[in-house]
Amino acid sequence: MPQSAPELKKRVEDSDLWPESTNEDRCDNCRYYQELREGIGYCAHREVDMVVGGPWWCKFWAPNRETAAARGV
Repeated sequence: MPQSAPELKKRVEDSDLWPESTNEDRCDNCRYYQELREGIGYCAHREVDMVVGGPWWCKFWAPNRETAAARGV
């Protein structure tokens, strides 16, 4: 079902979604990110549930397998 602009705005605010990260934690190395095409993906976290940019970040960020392995987590 399509989401309205007010609904998307609320999700952005509630997830503390930002257009860029202040460190190496980015949407494109998060476990919830599913790449759609280069630099654009879908966030499958139930609180976000929308298209996001690869360099973006939100408070629900969690390392994907590759990021966790590289960090020894």
